[in-house]
Amino acid sequence: MKTTPTNAQQTVREIVRQGYAAIATRETSSESPSCGCGGAKVAPKDLAKKIGYSAEELAALPDGANLGLSCGNPAALAALKPGEVVLDLGSGGGFDVFIAGRKVGDTGRAIGVDMTPEMLARARRNIASYRQQTGLNNVEFRLGEIEHLPVADNSVDAIISNCVINLSPDKPQVWREIARVLKPGGRVAVSDLALLRPLPQAMREMVEAVIGCVAGAVLVDETERMAREAGLTGIVLTKTPDFLKAKADWNDPLYRKIAEHLPAGTEAADFVTSLEIQARKPDRSKTNKEYSVNLTAQILQVFDPAMCCSTGVCGPEVDTKLVQFAADLDWLKTQDVIVQRHNLSQNPAAFVENEAVKSTLTDKGEAALPVLLVNGKVATTGRYPERSELAAWFKLKATATPAAAKSSCCGGGTC
Repeated sequence: MKTTPTNAQQTVREIVRQGYAAIATRETSSESPSCGCGGAKVAPKDLAKKIGYSAEELAALPDGANLGLSCGNPAALAALKPGEVVLDLGSGGGFDVFIAGRKVGDTGRAIGVDMTPEMLARARRNIASYRQQTGLNNVEFRLGEIEHLPVADNSVDAIISNCVINLSPDKPQVWREIARVLKPGGRVAVSDLALLRPLPQAMREMVEAVIGCVAGAVLVDETERMAREAGLTGIVLTKTPDFLKAKADWNDPLYRKIAEHLPAGTEAADFVTSLEIQARKPDRSKTNKEYSVNLTAQILQVFDPAMCCSTGVCGPEVDTKLVQFAADLDWLKTQDVIVQRHNLSQNPAAFVENEAVKSTLTDKGEAALPVLLVNGKVATTGRYPERSELAAWFKLKATATPAAAKSSCCGGGTC
């Protein structure tokens, strides 16, 4: 169903288009731009590491692809597999497309859609470098609006988007388009900004806030409703504070200006959160039993004690149990289980916001960590389970657990 944009919607779209055209045409800088979702005066790679990208992913990017416009890592969230077709909404300079291309390999395809010709030109210039680095010819960039995607029905395995949907003046239409182009059983993994409570009117009227992905954001519950009404199921919303914390830590100029328009005694994080959104398109070709399972997301949430990182290789000695557990979680993701992991030292807010975890810690203290939740209910506390136990929780057939192997600390990120 196509919708005709109103004059107000067109105005917002042009404001955003002009703002991002200016970002695309500036020379490559060691700092993120002052507008855009990632507009902190800080090196783009440092912001990207802060919100979940590994050093290896960033080192492999073509020059100029990372413009510092991210608020999450949707390619990691999507758990992309070789051979899949992945679509990035609002692909900008190609940052997430080039990362996704490596993950889907030579039998897969990574497609970026962006409405700004200047951004497309920048991304396309980087294709040659990407091909030379990887030997892959599996990425492309298309001009189009995310409300009217230049993509065929039922043709995409996974959709990702990074701090873009909040910019759209017609978000319900974006979610309908997502449902249209996904294959039955296909999935969406979005990193975006959302509101915890309505913004003051003065902030909504700031042009800088529109381009900065703030004024266009909607309430968390509204995001869930739009995805559900588009026909998606298994919707999981996870608030992640790292992006807003980075803005505050780096004294971002846009957020300083926003603070001037907030009620006394409040800060941006009281109103805005970075949000991970995961969902699926139902596959009605399945049997009734299979279809009923598809309607309910299979979710494992891991709440770790305070530690350097969760890989098990951050200190002088390898923690083989943690390395093994990380491998088991990667296996679960290949079985279409949504895995969310929180470290007490890095994301304490997640422990407070989850009632089941908060109650467990109140009763048992920190000795209860790690706490593992299956579909929202506490499954075990104080220990990491074996793969066979994880498989039993989700009614899966467990494969042999590979021998633990060393990896770089935090997947190459900072510890």
